[in-house]
Amino acid sequence: MQSPVARSLLAEFLCEAVATFFFTMVAGLAYGAGFDTAVVVGLACLILHQSEKAHLNPVISIAVALCDIDFGWVNLFLRILAQILGAILGGLLAIDGWSNKVLQFGIGLNSTGYRSMLFEIVFAALLVLVFLRSRGKTVLAPVVHGLAYLVGIAVSSPLLGGLFLQGGALLNPALAIGLVIGSASHSTATDEGDIWLFIVGPFIGALLGVVFYQLTSSLDDDWEEETIQTTEEQIRTTVIEERPVHGQVL
Repeated sequence: MQSPVARSLLAEFLCEAVATFFFTMVAGLAYGAGFDTAVVVGLACLILHQSEKAHLNPVISIAVALCDIDFGWVNLFLRILAQILGAILGGLLAIDGWSNKVLQFGIGLNSTGYRSMLFEIVFAALLVLVFLRSRGKTVLAPVVHGLAYLVGIAVSSPLLGGLFLQGGALLNPALAIGLVIGSASHSTATDEGDIWLFIVGPFIGALLGVVFYQLTSSLDDDWEEETIQTTEEQIRTTVIEERPVHGQVL
């Protein structure tokens, strides 16, 4: 651990693992609280993002790696590993250790697999866009990150016909893995049949979000370059027009 890079990566790994552990623990303990669940999860995201600078979500880390060449694939691997490890430990403690609840990951009564998958895709894309747009550009980045979770989880319950994890959204594959392992460890009555929707959907949504972000960023950069070139030409023209003619008395 003499290398500064190695120490930095270790610090990020530990922060990401601990933050995801608390995030998953809060989500597991808030199970079944309706709209309050969305509020608690959103606030937990806000606090942990601000405190630990954590992504808390594999699809967020993948989106950042695809958009930022300096992020690095080693950093991406370590963050995803930390997220999965933290989520599993958080799920075991929250569900099997404390709440002793059986979570159901089946489709809601008023929903279908297609609708649930589409919801995960759309709102995961929104989550990724919000994170990428605000990353490093505003002090309110943790706030909008948390609000994206709050909105997605809050509207999913009535739309998909169920409570949190009973037809509702997760938008986070690590969170889904951690909670399903915690519930399965507590009871074999856990319905794991549709857990794949909460894992596959966010990855698809993240890729769509990245494509849209890169496209709009490229168009915006082109417009800024044209504006800068036009401004520079106007400045040069103004300077030339105001330059005195040789021999002219000012």
